[in-house]
Amino acid sequence: KQAKAANLDAYRAQLAEMQESFGAMLRQLPNRTEVADLLVDVSQTGLAAGLEFELFQPQGEVPKDFYAELPIKIRVVGKYHEFGEFVSGLAALPRIVTIHDVEVRPQSANSPTLVLEATARTYRYLDEAGG
Repeated sequence: KQAKAANLDAYRAQLAEMQESFGAMLRQLPNRTEVADLLVDVSQTGLAAGLEFELFQPQGEVPKDFYAELPIKIRVVGKYHEFGEFVSGLAALPRIVTIHDVEVRPQSANSPTLVLEATARTYRYLDEAGG
C-alpha cells in the first residue's frame, strides 16, 4: 500500500506537469476572436521587414482534431535578407505560424529584387462548443 501511495503522488505530480504544459501549448493557439489580430501581426511582420505585399489572401479554415488550420496565401516582393527577417519575425510571434510551399524567383531578369510566394498557416483552437 505504501508503494502504491508513493506512486500515486508521482503520478499526480506528472499529471499536473502535463496539464501545465498542455495549457502553455493551447495559449499559442488563438481563439476565434484573436485570429483577426494574428492576421494583422503576420502582415505587420512582413512590412516591418521591408517587404511589399502583392497578395495577402486568407483561405478557408481547415478543421482538424482539436484545432483548425488557417492558411494564408502570400506573395511578397523584397530582398533575400528581408525574407529572412520576415520568417524570423513570424517565429518570434507568440502564436504559431508556419510557412509552406515556398517559391522564390527573381522579380525580373538581372534584378536583385525577389518574389516569394508561399502559404503561411496559423492555427486556432477549436473549443468544445464546436469552434
